[in-house]
Amino acid sequence: MSMAIRPHPKYKNIWISGAGDNLKLYTENLTPGMKVYGERLINFKGKEYREWDPYRSKLAALILGNPDFEILANLNSCLYLGASSGTTISHFSDLIPDGVIFGVEFAERSIRQLIQNTSNRQNIVPILGDANFPENYANSIFKEVDLVYQDVAQPNQAEIAIRNCNYYLKKNGYLVLAIKSQSIDSVKKSEIIYSQEIKVLEDGSFDITESINIHKYAANHLMIIAKK
Repeated sequence: MSMAIRPHPKYKNIWISGAGDNLKLYTENLTPGMKVYGERLINFKGKEYREWDPYRSKLAALILGNPDFEILANLNSCLYLGASSGTTISHFSDLIPDGVIFGVEFAERSIRQLIQNTSNRQNIVPILGDANFPENYANSIFKEVDLVYQDVAQPNQAEIAIRNCNYYLKKNGYLVLAIKSQSIDSVKKSEIIYSQEIKVLEDGSFDITESINIHKYAANHLMIIAKK
């Protein structure tokens, strides 16, 4: 379908339609004609764009939270921990068409789906691995990265992030961490868990630049942007 969209005023390579609470996000489709998760495809001025669903992608939810940090400004490489079947990583792929995204996923079923869903995307490197042991996939990652993006359902989320950042993140690189409080402790209040994880990051020499609550799109989730 064809409709009018416009460049996001703040974030590079992201397109929008609507306004206010009805704002919709889009990325230019790197593989025209192909969907990854049933998303809507639209045409605008001879190019194809994919609608980016914030209920399916925490990165889209974060962007709708309007962070100050321009996460995509100088982004050429990303280590994505918890790449799952490919929803968010495929939008990363659209956003940095000339870059590279290393997608680590532990579940064999998910990695099979990831490979299937992104096989036409040359800038995604799927890696079957456990994010607890970053040294185990060092032979698949051939350079330091600008960004570590993490979305894993583990009880030690901040520790995993620190371990991987120490291994792969460039000096002055950024971490974007989705804290899932229910995966850490299903009884404690989310706010207490967020504070605990933030303290772990700060003790690990990270400066927290922003924290954005995305409960509207994903219950009990806080997005953290931190600088090493």
